[in-house]
Amino acid sequence: MEKFAKMFRIFMRKRNQTIKVMKLSVFLMLIGMIQVSANVYSQTGKINVQVEQVSMSELLWELQEKSDAVFVFNTKDLENLPEVSIDMKDVSIAEILDKLLFGTELEYILDDDVVVIQKKLPEVIQKKAPLAEQAVQQEKKIIKGTVTDTKGEALPFVSVAFKGTNKGTITSMDGKFELETEESSNLVLVISSIGFETIEIAIQDQSELSIVLESSIAEIDEVVVTGIYNRNKESFTGAAASFGVDELKAVGSSSALQSLTTIDPSLNIVDNNLFGSDPNKLPDIEIRGKTSIMGLKEEYGTDPNQPLFILDGFETNLQTVMDLNMNRVRSVTILKDAASTAIYGSKAANGVVVIETLVPKTGKLQMSYKGDYTVTMADLSDYNLMNASEKMEFEILAGRYKSYSGDPLDQMHLDNLKNERLTEIARGVDTYWLSEPIRTGFTHKHNVFAEGGEEKIRYGIGLSFGDAKGVMKGSDRQTIGGNVDLVYRQGDFKFSNKLTINSIKSNNPNVSFLDYVNANPYFRKRQEDGTILKNLYEPIDEFESPIGNPLWHASLNNKDAEKHYSFTNNFIGEWFATQNLRARAKFGIRKSIRIDEVRISPYHTMFDDVSDIDKGTYSYLNSENLRYEGDLSMIYGRLINDVHSVNLVGGFNFSSNESMNNGYKAKGYTDDQFDAPSFTNGYPSGGKSVYNESEIHASSFYLNGGYAYDNRYLLDLNYRKDGASMFGVNKKFRNTWSVGLGWNLHNENFLEENSFFQLLKIRGSIGNPGNQNFAAYQAFSTYAYTNWLNNVFGSGVLLATIGNDNLDWQETLHYNVGTDMVLLRNKLNITADAYRKVTDPLLAFITTPSSIGTSTVAMNTGVQTVNGIESTIKVSPIYEPQNRILWNLSLNMRHSQSEYSNIGASLSALNDKEKIKPAGTTRYYDGGSPSDIWAVRSAGIDPATGKELFIKKDGSKSFTYDTSDEVVVGNSQPDLEGVFGTSFYFKGLSVSCYFRYRFGGQTFNSALFDKVENISLNDINYNQDKRALYNRWQKEGQVAEYKRISLIQRTEKSSRFVMDENTISGESINISYEIPQKIINNIGMSSLTVLANMNDFFYSSTVKEERGIFYPYAKSVSFSIAATF
Repeated sequence: MEKFAKMFRIFMRKRNQTIKVMKLSVFLMLIGMIQVSANVYSQTGKINVQVEQVSMSELLWELQEKSDAVFVFNTKDLENLPEVSIDMKDVSIAEILDKLLFGTELEYILDDDVVVIQKKLPEVIQKKAPLAEQAVQQEKKIIKGTVTDTKGEALPFVSVAFKGTNKGTITSMDGKFELETEESSNLVLVISSIGFETIEIAIQDQSELSIVLESSIAEIDEVVVTGIYNRNKESFTGAAASFGVDELKAVGSSSALQSLTTIDPSLNIVDNNLFGSDPNKLPDIEIRGKTSIMGLKEEYGTDPNQPLFILDGFETNLQTVMDLNMNRVRSVTILKDAASTAIYGSKAANGVVVIETLVPKTGKLQMSYKGDYTVTMADLSDYNLMNASEKMEFEILAGRYKSYSGDPLDQMHLDNLKNERLTEIARGVDTYWLSEPIRTGFTHKHNVFAEGGEEKIRYGIGLSFGDAKGVMKGSDRQTIGGNVDLVYRQGDFKFSNKLTINSIKSNNPNVSFLDYVNANPYFRKRQEDGTILKNLYEPIDEFESPIGNPLWHASLNNKDAEKHYSFTNNFIGEWFATQNLRARAKFGIRKSIRIDEVRISPYHTMFDDVSDIDKGTYSYLNSENLRYEGDLSMIYGRLINDVHSVNLVGGFNFSSNESMNNGYKAKGYTDDQFDAPSFTNGYPSGGKSVYNESEIHASSFYLNGGYAYDNRYLLDLNYRKDGASMFGVNKKFRNTWSVGLGWNLHNENFLEENSFFQLLKIRGSIGNPGNQNFAAYQAFSTYAYTNWLNNVFGSGVLLATIGNDNLDWQETLHYNVGTDMVLLRNKLNITADAYRKVTDPLLAFITTPSSIGTSTVAMNTGVQTVNGIESTIKVSPIYEPQNRILWNLSLNMRHSQSEYSNIGASLSALNDKEKIKPAGTTRYYDGGSPSDIWAVRSAGIDPATGKELFIKKDGSKSFTYDTSDEVVVGNSQPDLEGVFGTSFYFKGLSVSCYFRYRFGGQTFNSALFDKVENISLNDINYNQDKRALYNRWQKEGQVAEYKRISLIQRTEKSSRFVMDENTISGESINISYEIPQKIINNIGMSSLTVLANMNDFFYSSTVKEERGIFYPYAKSVSFSIAATF
């Protein structure tokens, strides 16, 4: 393989139609991070050029800068040429090249805006034919064809020539070519392009060819996009993974993050057992585990373990990423270790997700439409509820109809109640409540994008619309967005601007799914005349409460809605000072407004015992956020003597984040049809309006350096100094750094000619990124006005929070070693990493003495260490890209362990809070893990008494529960988890299937704890798990899993409820097809792809528990279409 290809690995694998300068842009990124967007060059244009004693390659770059033409050449072809001096004015490119290349072995091909410099092909010596043959006019033959890559995308600028002649051409932007020659029986075409394997095709009777070029390197993403700079992946020492939109949509079309969890092992969306598939709930997302104390989310209102999100080079939030229409996404990159994230300094300890959206392409106006249509169905298979007969039997065994007071009148009422319910059951009443709030949800998303431009300006205008109907009635989320993208190039300057406007409206169900789960099956949904009863059960004495009918509540004019509006404008200006130096300025501003409204009808059963003037409530909250960010940077890159590659990035960044919240609550509706706030009677007793505001300001200086020697030995250095207002006055600034080393063994002489390895890299890094996902005023002493206690002196103040001038930044020392391998002629790809993350110090709220006037203070305490490994393996049993046939088998996996140290007793308040929670199993102790499950060990149920027998710390047994006997009885972190799957590609048809597995972890089964044993006098009024009837102790000598039925004995947390959890689930099935060009040409399209997939199509676990407490999980089937006109 030529040295050029080995060094730069230039590729032309386009995911979204290669723009005219794609090859040049990639080439420049590989050698110097100098991004150039070239304009159309007129062949008749005149330029001036004056240089002295420069190399031929330097002169070509100079011509490119002056003419804006795109030059394509192989540096090896220019190595032996002498330095040149030239002084020419008002001349064309052709005139200059004629002079430069005269007498050399090089020639040029000039095609509009592209200049290809190549070696001259040897001429064929024509033998002189006899005069009789010369008199016969020879026939001409026209050979046409299209050149594509293995994905079927057209390749421009590909050299196509007849072997042994100087006749040739290059392909157009749509990959087409046309050659004319005399009829011959031994014609051979040579097709070549930088980054692809050269092939030869013998021409016989064909007049039109379809040619597929195979990449000369492994099928891996070649460029790492960090949001600040781009770097050739082969020369990058960090742990990063990049994916195009086609790879993401092959898994699912709901969101880019959801697809990432399937194809990359490092990113994890934490399973939300409470809210299931609720489209209006944000998930918890982690990259390589947690770096902060889990309980802090409740204190801060933000997730301190959430990664940093970068959208088109600017910081953004999780809500924006989740609402981003996936059809606008161009690529997503995950930055995992210190070498890749340290450029973001004190914000990157949790990893970084970099998202790039589509950019407009040059050429005539082009329209594209992408639509996704999804049908969702609730998954109720994990609910193990009793039917009517079972529930009555359980209630009788539990003593529900036995008077505890012994009052005969009370017993008579209970007997009548039992007989009424038994009569209803005998009549066939067995209500299945779970189907009532459920529907088949339908989601449709659309994106229309118009783009085009000419030599100086490119434009793109997009509109997007999405309407997601959840599987629960009344649950929906509607998004409307528009974006305008402009790119302007004038001389050495380039300006780009992205304007985005979004509007989001969402509604939540009026009634929680839990209310339907709890409804007893012996109750009728409606009366015989069809009317809905207000209450399912009216109490017979003052010790009981009525049971409201969820159907009645659902019929009321309640409201739980959110409106969200946002405006974002991001501007980037670049000055290409020289061939090697670029200056860039960025400024982004984002304004968002969110309005939350919750209204509860006065006819709700919760107001039955409330006076009429106080029935019904209304709450309103308006939240506004203004964020602006600026960045100034210089980017330098140079390749010295074809051996030393140097890249430098230095810059300054500043940001401000201002938030404001104001709201109020009102009460007292006379009727739920008059639902405006003005119809309320007043404010709650002691209530008042809410108002607060906060500001966070930050600034930083950063420097990145990259060096590669002969593309074999690699070095990356990062340094950043951050300042932020949220930490103590004595700790305002923090230094972060990283060092990365790499070795490309496949470029060593001893492996260079070895066809076994196409890529073999060893890399390692160390650095100390930090975390800023904390509250604005956590280090400040703040006061609250006592405006409810006014006196003659006015309003007083009370200490609300106590400050900490020495509150330090939370920083994580991150170690990483890894390897990337491609071998067996691209049939085996392996990426593996081992990492260690040490967060020191942690940040937590520590309990303070009551005499101080506030309960907690933010302080630094303790250390958290995470050790983990992750790997991705892809095998291709069939690898024939030249025939567009591929079969891949893939497996990714991860494992991690965490441990606390140096905490002592500082987090005892958090431990005490967890102990009093019904199912609180998290503790913060030295040597413990964030994922440890703490409980008292259990010896099981005593067959003689039906009571639980506990094991104390000293090993003795007791019927008495004592929290001091708590130990670690399990760990929710699995021993191994990941995704495996397969994909098959055959000439435009693609089929893939992925499965998620989880082995070796434990879980605390809350369904057993809450719905099998912990059933109180109040809980008996609700439906329960079948196991409460069939698996509990009932008679002496019985060996049972669960203790005897009782409505007055409380069940405590013990190891009986901790179970080994092994799961396997169907992540995605995908089928897509690219409609052949010859078909769609007839209907005016340039491309058409259809896709169908199914997500979450099955779930199997060794643990039987309810999944989706307040909102059920769902399965989905999607259909997508992408068309370009």
